[in-house]
Amino acid sequence: MNDIFGEGASGATAEEFAATSTNVYVRSQVQIALCKPEAKGRKLSAVEALRAYGIETLRAVASEGYAPLVTSRDEPANTLKRRRLELGLDIKDVAKASGLDVEVIKNIETSGRPSKIRDIEKLSVSLALDERIVGFSKVVGDPELGVRLRELRSNQDTTRFDPSSVLKLAEAGWIIARHNEIERMLKIDLHPIVSKGLLQTSDYRYKTAERGYELAERVREALGLTVEEPVASVRDLIERTLGIPLVQDKLTSRFAGATIANGSNRGIVVNEEGQNEKVPVRRMTLAHEIGHLVGDPDDQLNRLRVDTYDTLNSNAANVTDPVERRANGFAVAFLAPPSAVKAIARTYDVPGRIVEEIVNTFGISKTAASNHLVNVTGMEVSRHDLRFVKETTDWTPSENLTLDYFPIQGTPLRKRGRFASLVVKAQQGGHISKDTAASWLNTDIDSYMTGSQTILDLQG
Repeated sequence: MNDIFGEGASGATAEEFAATSTNVYVRSQVQIALCKPEAKGRKLSAVEALRAYGIETLRAVASEGYAPLVTSRDEPANTLKRRRLELGLDIKDVAKASGLDVEVIKNIETSGRPSKIRDIEKLSVSLALDERIVGFSKVVGDPELGVRLRELRSNQDTTRFDPSSVLKLAEAGWIIARHNEIERMLKIDLHPIVSKGLLQTSDYRYKTAERGYELAERVREALGLTVEEPVASVRDLIERTLGIPLVQDKLTSRFAGATIANGSNRGIVVNEEGQNEKVPVRRMTLAHEIGHLVGDPDDQLNRLRVDTYDTLNSNAANVTDPVERRANGFAVAFLAPPSAVKAIARTYDVPGRIVEEIVNTFGISKTAASNHLVNVTGMEVSRHDLRFVKETTDWTPSENLTLDYFPIQGTPLRKRGRFASLVVKAQQGGHISKDTAASWLNTDIDSYMTGSQTILDLQG
């Protein structure tokens, strides 16, 4: 093992030797070798090189000076081109999303031609492929996710998306997979109701919205939330308490949120555009997606389940899809428990005043609060009453803080949440190199090192 990882390394397993090794590796399009000062390829720690390519590859590096990383001269060209076509995307669409020139992508997709490894990585990430093993392994992406993303571009899907949004959802799949991978590296556990599916149920019986209320009550109990307790930050609850990857981005205006599975990794995507610009609406969207991930069996979610504003804004009782109807019921009951709403209704005589108290206590919109009040108590609320409801509680800081004050300008919105802090922790723990950390946050090493502590400070 010392021949492979250096004289200073030690341990009982290859993993332990790698963790104590000072070796730095560098990979190009076709091979991996020990890093030299003038090397311009992707620099990898011994831990990540072992994890990605295995001990036999690193043994070859030690004995031969390098090891090949592609299975044929047609790779990674064939894999990348095939994936783009599977998603139904034009080269120009991918070029715009990845920041690569069209000619660069054409070159990458041409068998036998050399390309810069960093360009190959950018293209891979845009297509939800594992950039480390493109060309090295046949399994580099989730084929079922690819099919679902392609459907979003076709006329067969009522939620037809533009190429930019499809590519952002594809990259969200990549972020979710990396997020979960880092949590495993750092031994951060998902909450049992997520990891073990303890509360998943196929109970969508009439009245389905009330099944959502029941699920919300069980989830709040599992999380230790009292009946009267508001959820201070839905974003924080998703990322920290539940351990679910959350990707926030700007997508097509019809799209509200989604759950995405990439391999064995599942997470949540929420749109920052459209009605979600209003934080109370976004809190409802996020709660709706929690309802899907915590309550729905995998066969109901598929690889990608997309929710539009039309579905989320409808009164739960008026939605035809039972899965969505239950998630709508869950969302409003999770944020504003029915028993607490009834208690508020007994305190005030004027419907508008009751709605105002619900809105400001639990951080949901006026429309959601008035519909909820009707469903829970039968008390009607007129549009005239809603005109005078004042939203006096500002929920923006608790939901937006880490995104608004992120220190690295080049890092896209979708990577500015807890994912960024996990990247820093993985780098500082020796699991990934500074080069990899900077790449994953779309920046250079100097900017990454300057901003890394601020990222950790923002996340707490």
